[in-house]
Amino acid sequence: MADFDAIVVGAGCAGSVAAYELASAGKSVLVVERGNFAGAKNMTGGRIYSHALKLVFPNFEEEAPLERRITHERISLMSDDANFTIDFSSKAMKQEGRDSYSVLRGPFDQWLAGKAEEAGAIDRVSSGLVRLFGCSDAEQFRALTGNTFKGIVHPDDWEWVSASISEQMERSDSDYVRYRIIRADGEVRWVDDWGHLVEDASGTRWFYATIMDATERVREKEELRRANERLEILTALSNDVLFDIECGTGKAHVYGDFEGRFGRAPQQEDFVVNRRCQKPCELAITSHDLTPLMTQIGENSLVDFETSAPGADGEPVWYRYQSVVLYDEEGGPVRHVGRLLDTSEAAMRESQFRRKAERDSLTGLYNRAAALDRIETALRTENRPCTLIVVDVDDFKAVNDTYGHPEGDYVLKKLAIFLSQVMRKEDIVARIGGDEFLIFAPGLATGPAAERVLEHLARGPFAGQRATDEVVDPTYHAAPTISVGRPAA
Repeated sequence: MADFDAIVVGAGCAGSVAAYELASAGKSVLVVERGNFAGAKNMTGGRIYSHALKLVFPNFEEEAPLERRITHERISLMSDDANFTIDFSSKAMKQEGRDSYSVLRGPFDQWLAGKAEEAGAIDRVSSGLVRLFGCSDAEQFRALTGNTFKGIVHPDDWEWVSASISEQMERSDSDYVRYRIIRADGEVRWVDDWGHLVEDASGTRWFYATIMDATERVREKEELRRANERLEILTALSNDVLFDIECGTGKAHVYGDFEGRFGRAPQQEDFVVNRRCQKPCELAITSHDLTPLMTQIGENSLVDFETSAPGADGEPVWYRYQSVVLYDEEGGPVRHVGRLLDTSEAAMRESQFRRKAERDSLTGLYNRAAALDRIETALRTENRPCTLIVVDVDDFKAVNDTYGHPEGDYVLKKLAIFLSQVMRKEDIVARIGGDEFLIFAPGLATGPAAERVLEHLARGPFAGQRATDEVVDPTYHAAPTISVGRPAA
């Protein structure tokens, strides 16, 4: 280890001030601290009197991490069964040089240590550095790193770290870099490195560095970046426009293709409405272009379709599946981001609209157009035999003329129910006009099975017995016969 003019043990208030004074006088100083960094062991607050601190740092109020000025004191004396309190306040407590401040020792001690480092001392946490690298002692640390700064830095980061330090040192005697290290157990962690170049009384130049674990901060920053990128991806997927307004500053951030959607730049009136904002404000709008992000999305990587999955009750829950894959420069996938958009309500409405468009309003059966469309589809896809059956009501005009149109409607609805009950669920049953009905039965070939179906249909719903052997409703008057036929083979 190099020789030092002074070694200060402990980077508390006294230690850091002593190091600062010695370094300011041109002495080479080493500060040894048992904690991971200055103030790491201090979890409490304290009171700093300015008359003493101003002797060392005349303008400390402008940069030190102070909590608040103390203008009122209460001193209590207590025994087991009594207490006595002195309440004191004075204008003198606000006068410069006689005032005092409350501080949190952790941040304040770090500030003091930083001032000492700026003056030329090194805030070196040797035991903490050894622990940071997962080593049991200094010898293991030196063996792990080769006792060189290059050995400290992750091999993949060394080139840019060394270039960054060189560039910064051309402008000043201090530098800051964040890079990765490899611990003794192989774990990769991030560190913040503050370096400082000093020259001792003999003219020898020394480069000291303070290294602190920054892994959690890097992870939090990365999570925030990923969250923002995820928001932008989902905004691009949905083709929506999102906005985020900071009410205190008036800064407004707009995400999405606003100009493409509205044909103009966004304005304050687009986002501030009286129903939501009562106070007047002036917005500074910043639009975020998502085009660079979309260029990262590989060709044909966008997937967008609607599907369903069974819910807890077994019923289908409809949703829209959208996802994209982001690729690196070599074309390898790095992220797969998407969303499942609930479309159950829209799917239900669409189903209802489709049903209204495809169904006969009186009987609920398929109408002519819907039936023909389904039959054409079945004929293209079915490889099995199929049977086409036509049913109509005999002399239906007489039913309407004799009993009236309501009775005629009743007859048609009864017949529709009968046909639906006789035929299978996969069969297409439709009302194709007036009193004419059509049945398409895929898989029903000419033979005994088809003959039994025809015989069942020929009985109709108006015979003494229905196909289900239930008693016919006695409230209607008309009991027409029906005709059932199929094209000749």
